[in-house]
Amino acid sequence: MSTITTDGRPVDLFAVLPHSGEPAFVHANIEPGAAILDLSRAGGRVADPLVALGHPVTAVDDSAAMLALVHDAATVESGLATLQLDERFPVVLVVGTQINAADTAVRTVLLDACRRHVAPDGQVIMQWLPPSWFDRAASFTGGRIGPLESDFDVESFDGTLLRGHSTYRLDGAQWELRSTVRRLGRADLHAALAAAGLRFARHLRGGRQFFSAVAVPE
Repeated sequence: MSTITTDGRPVDLFAVLPHSGEPAFVHANIEPGAAILDLSRAGGRVADPLVALGHPVTAVDDSAAMLALVHDAATVESGLATLQLDERFPVVLVVGTQINAADTAVRTVLLDACRRHVAPDGQVIMQWLPPSWFDRAASFTGGRIGPLESDFDVESFDGTLLRGHSTYRLDGAQWELRSTVRRLGRADLHAALAAAGLRFARHLRGGRQFFSAVAVPE
């Protein structure tokens, strides 16, 4: 049986789950060789390819099992609430949908960690689910992520919280992921950033639902 992290991530899934082009996309939107603090909590699927593209990367996770999947990047085992590194980074990266966490406290902890660790002239690069994603969210079967087959079931959506169930299959193995994400309007996003001392900067070229934010001078 796959090891499951305390927040429900099946480690064996992340061992085989490929990236979806995020490393090249991030690389194209930052300075060559820029150091990156990766708060995506995705094993090595994003961190290691970014190292291959010439970036020093530090990956943070509170799961030792997930960090064991990281082969090329530096690693730090820590929760985000207590993360306090000496270094400030030109790029703090969050791939995934943590910003859309149903629990406001999770979002606050994430953004505070970003603000503590981004350099004064650096940027936070973050993926999110914009309102348009919620407007068109639908169940599907037979999707593909590299070699994996994937299904997604929208269990409920009340206009604010969407509860979903993802299934991944590969060579007879199957993994389940349940998630609840919150619809954030642009005003909600900007307000959450501002509360953490960050300011929305721009949508990144090429789409992929990424934006950048910068630190508000103290």
